[in-house]
Amino acid sequence: MIGVVAAIVGGLIVGLKTPLLSPIIYLSKFRKDLFLILFFVYCLALGYELEITNIYDANLITIFAVILPSILLLDAGLRGESRGLVSYILIATILIGWFVKEVFIVAVLIALFYHFSEDHPKRGVFVVLASISLLIIGLIFGKSMLNLFGGSSTQVVFISAISILVVLLFWRKVETTKLFF
Repeated sequence: MIGVVAAIVGGLIVGLKTPLLSPIIYLSKFRKDLFLILFFVYCLALGYELEITNIYDANLITIFAVILPSILLLDAGLRGESRGLVSYILIATILIGWFVKEVFIVAVLIALFYHFSEDHPKRGVFVVLASISLLIIGLIFGKSMLNLFGGSSTQVVFISAISILVVLLFWRKVETTKLFF
């Protein structure tokens, strides 16, 4: 539920309509193959609707307001979410973040820490910090090669490659699912 609320609020902050479809995607989590296909289409629609020509010139709040809730939505759909007092406090804080964007980003980061620390309390926070840090470090060191006019496609490929590397190195075991076709 945190991922859905964060996706909707993040979309409203940025002015996107695609995140309003996140409840439908989340409800498809009972069929993992359908969820993955819908999430893929959701990400494509987000990328189409959010027009950024260069990540280095874009507003970081805009980028984080779209990317971080998407990670929460993906993990919630694949693994499920816990319910409890902390979850409801995080949802309330995310809703408050609708009015104060910085509070939203901090609340979503805390939700990521909380969500990933459920399986491995010490390792979960490390994984989130290491993942975000490696991505930022890679973008900083690659700025001279990636900061080009019309270089957004190269930046997306770079971010995807770093993200896949981080997932394979730090996150829990990646389980495969068989698609229905």
